[in-house]
Amino acid sequence: MQRPTPPTIADVAAAAGVSLATASRALAGYGRVAAATVERVRDAAESLGYRPNELARSMRIGSTRTIGLVIIADFTNAFFDRVTKAIVDAARAHDYQVVISNTDEDIAVEGAAVSTLIDKQVDGLIVVPTLADSSDHLSPARLAGRPVVLIDRYTDDATLSSVTTDDRLGTRRAVELAIGLGHDRLGFLISSVGVEDYTANEPARMISTVRERVEGFRAGIAAAGDDRIAHTWRYTQDVPSAPERAVASMLDEPNPPTVIFTSNNDMLLAALRVAAERGLAVGRDLSLVTVDDSAWASAISPGIAVVARPVEEVGRAAVERLLEQMEDPSLEPVRITLPTEFVARGSLSVPAR
Repeated sequence: MQRPTPPTIADVAAAAGVSLATASRALAGYGRVAAATVERVRDAAESLGYRPNELARSMRIGSTRTIGLVIIADFTNAFFDRVTKAIVDAARAHDYQVVISNTDEDIAVEGAAVSTLIDKQVDGLIVVPTLADSSDHLSPARLAGRPVVLIDRYTDDATLSSVTTDDRLGTRRAVELAIGLGHDRLGFLISSVGVEDYTANEPARMISTVRERVEGFRAGIAAAGDDRIAHTWRYTQDVPSAPERAVASMLDEPNPPTVIFTSNNDMLLAALRVAAERGLAVGRDLSLVTVDDSAWASAISPGIAVVARPVEEVGRAAVERLLEQMEDPSLEPVRITLPTEFVARGSLSVPAR
């Protein structure tokens, strides 16, 4: 069967009894057209089921009113779930729509996603950059003049605006608070791209956010004096079971940690599962601290102590900065760093002796 031909603006003009030019002005909202004529044209368009050609319109005015969001795939992660909603809401408030793509932490997929969004004529991009040796796909030549704002992470070889959080200071304070409660055996479970299974050795390269958290954890230990604080590290692939094996290996040491700091909610869940399997009471037998708050972290008992990041503010700030760069392409790139906050809950307590 032949598909029915969709109605055109010429059909609308004929149905409303006006010229093609008048129908176009009435639907687009420009020029001098009587209110009664505008209403008649719009009624005709609605009755015919006419939809304007947005691509053609965007080519005329030089804007599609869309933003491309290139983000990793794991929307179960508390940060990416919430920041995506914040970006969509902030964009909508400015009459922009958001086209979302994901990367699975694969630089080739990220490059393809950026190219596809540019081909779709988005007005700008917000990107969570994947760990890579090069960010050529984010160079001015490849972006074809589109402004870009990075969120959560930044890259060392791309001169682009970014919106991140002060994870270094936040994680340092968390360690100092735990040590102040009497913890002197600390464990760290770090999600790391490029690691196979898990390792005790720090990877040579890490995502900027993860690197800053590690630096903050280490700074907290150093402030207390390395000689009196025992610390054990596991850098792990963020896949099912690898983080759990990493936690188990820490707890099997002769003097296991009394507190484990996890780099994100996925790592926290792994620690919770292992603690439950071993009959360890969180907050009594083992303290836990993680980065990023979530509704469930405060709902379980005991609640989970967190280094909370202003997720919604990150999304809003990214959209605002991108719109500023759209308005004025000559603006110099800026790094916006938002403060974190430690939220004390029952999962962090005085260690059992």
